[in-house]
Amino acid sequence: MPDTTKRTDFILHELMTHGRVLAEDLSQRLQVNSSTIRRDLEKLERQQLLRRVHGGAVPLDPLSYSTYADELTFQKNMGKLVDEKNRIALAALQYIQPGDTLALSPGTTTTHLARHIRRAQIANLTVVTNAVNIAMELAQVPGLSLTLTGGFLLSDFFALVGPMAEQSLSQMYVTRAFLGITGLSPTYGLTGPNQLEALTHRMTIERSQQIIVLADHTKIGKVALHSIAPASTIHTLITDTEAPTSILTELGNIGIEIITA
Repeated sequence: MPDTTKRTDFILHELMTHGRVLAEDLSQRLQVNSSTIRRDLEKLERQQLLRRVHGGAVPLDPLSYSTYADELTFQKNMGKLVDEKNRIALAALQYIQPGDTLALSPGTTTTHLARHIRRAQIANLTVVTNAVNIAMELAQVPGLSLTLTGGFLLSDFFALVGPMAEQSLSQMYVTRAFLGITGLSPTYGLTGPNQLEALTHRMTIERSQQIIVLADHTKIGKVALHSIAPASTIHTLITDTEAPTSILTELGNIGIEIITA
């Protein structure tokens, strides 16, 4: 029988993948009795990680931003490479210590990380983000201090960008930044499809002591339209085991710590 942590990880993964879990199905798949599943769901509801309904549970998210995100690029991307992004986010969580000051960029993998932060409830965290959905993920975490930048909203990814976002970021320093990006190449560095978002990423990098990039294998070697920063600005890359070895070797040779999850 899986222990409590493994069960709750499984439940949350199924919830993010399918949008609903059934208690009877969980009981059979996890080989535990229905009362154990009920206690697991009650605990997760108290942690504001899901909402119990008759026969099972649904994400808490439909009560907030997901009600109007179903047709957006963000929601479509959240359903892709869920296992890989979840593993990357869990690996990233290990870099966060009580008392840290963090920046989280917009993106689906950083959203997974925000959900793990919400669940872990690490003491005395300060989080700065220019992603509206990430702010909503973290809004009620006990003991967490949250700053959401201003800016022009790119609705596809809930990203706040432009001069107001850059001005907000320019007034702060963070211990480490977790960045989700579209492309990472040893030659062309970090790249993205939107010029305004690229500039906001650049400001986040400038105001961070440590840069940790979260990128699944589809981003490694890819080059998008707008330059963000050279690859050498990255301290750590967390990716998945399908990332091309030759490119990871090149990135490692310029001093980047490579973590595969």
